[in-house]
Amino acid sequence: MSSVLDTTLAALHRAGREREVFLSLLPDRVRSEARQSDERFPKLGPLDGATVSWKDMIAIKGITARAGSAHWRVEAPAAADAEVVNRARKAGLVSIGVTNQSELAFSGIGYNPHHGTPMTDGRVPGGSSSGAASSVARGIARLAIGTDTAGSCRVPAAFQGVVGFRPTRGRYPMGGVRPLAPSYDTVGSFARSVADIVELDAILSGDAASPDAAGRLAVVTDVLDGNEVSAPVSRRCKEALAALEQAGLLMEHIQQSPLDEALTLIRASGWPGAVEAVQTYGHLLETADARHIDPSVTARLRASASLDPDRIECVKQGARELRETVRASDTIYLLPTVAIEAPRLAPLLEKPETFAATNAAVLRLTMPASLLDLPAVSLPVAKTAQGCWVGLQLVGPPDSDRTLLATAALVERIFTRKEAQT
Repeated sequence: MSSVLDTTLAALHRAGREREVFLSLLPDRVRSEARQSDERFPKLGPLDGATVSWKDMIAIKGITARAGSAHWRVEAPAAADAEVVNRARKAGLVSIGVTNQSELAFSGIGYNPHHGTPMTDGRVPGGSSSGAASSVARGIARLAIGTDTAGSCRVPAAFQGVVGFRPTRGRYPMGGVRPLAPSYDTVGSFARSVADIVELDAILSGDAASPDAAGRLAVVTDVLDGNEVSAPVSRRCKEALAALEQAGLLMEHIQQSPLDEALTLIRASGWPGAVEAVQTYGHLLETADARHIDPSVTARLRASASLDPDRIECVKQGARELRETVRASDTIYLLPTVAIEAPRLAPLLEKPETFAATNAAVLRLTMPASLLDLPAVSLPVAKTAQGCWVGLQLVGPPDSDRTLLATAALVERIFTRKEAQT
């Protein structure tokens, strides 16, 4: 049986070859934390000795968190770990490195012109937590920590065939995490199984409750049948939902949901998180650093600066009302995570307007849960004929995180049994 040190050093060696996935490695920390895990008895828990990677928004002692950018290289390294890193370390997790991302975390595509893009067959990885998802999908890290503002954990999870979780905001401490849009930012996570997400959630939140799966599930049929969801994605999601019903899971099929209403608000007046992103990073556009920023990110910041503040306030007020509607309904909603298959990167780079339109399409179905501050998880369903992963998104009421994860675990077991039978 291999020691934690042996398996972790092997993972570290693999990470060193994946330059578009990892921006920094932590060899000294790996050896120290892995040895401590090997020497520990009894173990601190089921994740003691598990490898974990960290998105480039999260403070790691001795490393400069650059948010995937190039112009922060002169900043001093972090003097201390972020609080979520502290909690992971105390639970015995072994931190192996810092992962790549969309610059400033302001894109759902996952493209990074400075550090490379972790693509698969020329297709985008999803963002902004692109490298975090890749570190798990490629079998380098057992767990990965990213951030999710408008879908930045769920989108790359869907495109790369792993589990991605966005908790209710405030569930995890944000000290030491670079902001994008503080009213919508949260730390999120990736793993190959819901069981690992459940254990990690307990570590990061301090909540180890084990509730039953939700009793009320609803499928948003207008989304599945709408013309903005590609036929291959709709087909795979419908097949997955049919498998759940065949296994005895009761689901209500509804035409519309509060998520649809949230999407209507965003379409009509804009995404409030974009306004906060301008407040956080807009000053960079007026400095010499602007020429070093990904042009697609600067274009999005400039466009966001023109959003009408009064209309944005209406969106936020409507979101507060819809959030309470979801709370009262006590329903978990099922819908695709992303409406389209992972696109190829090259055509997006040829035309800025195509990049912008695709970015909007990629984030369209994850933004409503973020706007309403609802916990959401993306589960891998199956691949399309083009070889692209499809994710099924489960969205729960506010603060229903453990119930949502219990439901996701049940759904995952049904999918696993179905795969075993085919």
